[in-house]
Amino acid sequence: MTYEEAPACDRHESSVLMRLRTMHSDSSRPDVVVGLFECPECGHERRTPIRTGETAETAA
Repeated sequence: MTYEEAPACDRHESSVLMRLRTMHSDSSRPDVVVGLFECPECGHERRTPIRTGETAETAA
């Protein structure tokens, strides 16, 4: 996920891009990593799935 793909904080009228704080893996879904994003202005946090590797469609 590039800087331009980071989610915007929905608590602001203007577009404030959130920053990636940490990434977590899920053993039940190894192709998905969850990113914890934080707004640099208000501290609001959001978890967003980040795809890594092949999906079932491309692996077939």
